[in-house]
Amino acid sequence: MMATIPFNDSASGIFDPPPSYDAIYMPVSTNSIQCKRSVFSFLQSKQKCRRALVLSRIHAIVSSPDFTPSSVAQIVKSCAAALPAAEFSNLLQKPNIEDHSALYWAIVNNQRETLLEFTKFILKFSPACSSDLRLACMTVNDHDSFMLLNLGDIVNPKDRSLRRMLRCPQDDIQVYEGDDMDQNRFFVCFVFRMFQKRLRITQKFEVEFVARGRIWALRLYMGEKGKWCIEYCLSGHSLPVHPNAVLQIQSNKPPPGSDTPKHLRLVQHTSGILITEESFHHGHITDKEAKSGFLWQFPDDWPMDDPLELRLTWSDLL
Repeated sequence: MMATIPFNDSASGIFDPPPSYDAIYMPVSTNSIQCKRSVFSFLQSKQKCRRALVLSRIHAIVSSPDFTPSSVAQIVKSCAAALPAAEFSNLLQKPNIEDHSALYWAIVNNQRETLLEFTKFILKFSPACSSDLRLACMTVNDHDSFMLLNLGDIVNPKDRSLRRMLRCPQDDIQVYEGDDMDQNRFFVCFVFRMFQKRLRITQKFEVEFVARGRIWALRLYMGEKGKWCIEYCLSGHSLPVHPNAVLQIQSNKPPPGSDTPKHLRLVQHTSGILITEESFHHGHITDKEAKSGFLWQFPDDWPMDDPLELRLTWSDLL
């Protein structure tokens, strides 16, 4: 006779209820998240260290006069390779070195080769960086870098694209000042190519240049009664000045019945003080003779030659 063994539920594990979903999966999921967070934190920390190292190398370049152009190029390229392109471009433009950008210090410390190496990795300057670079050019009176970086495009942003559409070369703006000239005198020569066509399309014309530690602007536009006007003024952050100016417009063609071109010469003597438009509108200067710009009107019969060549001389800059 076969013995019957009673089935003991408590002793057997066959019919034990399965563990809960949370008991099975939650520990694995938590561990996975923690692992991912640890990896992410490690990578983030590593990226911060890499960024800090790159910034320290950039800082060393712009603050030291001992770097040769060839070594600068190699170091900048290695720094660029250590970071994503957008991050490196952003790093160069951030005010992370004594409240200014690396490009600012390259201009202030007269490191043209370094400046050119930096700009190879920047597709377009941010507005803040552009403003910083304008200040740098004004600080060290660097008209060449101002033109090289197209920092004057801020006053006439559409003109650059218009010149590209017209296949028009860049305007030639030459500033002349130096030890052999009076300290309170300088002159600027302008050559505006395709001038009439560009002026008809835009109805106004404006350029900037750097001289005597200020950024100046020159404007041409159609005034009242259909007369062409030319105006000069100061751009933002420039110090006030008492200017006297002489405008000479070169004539490419002689007048009818003559073999000699006749140049237009307009003289302006003023006791007024020239200030920036921001200072004028916000009342920062209380001088009643303060103005934001001085202008001339062209004679009715004066031909607007193309290219337009101007020569402006400023004196008595007190």
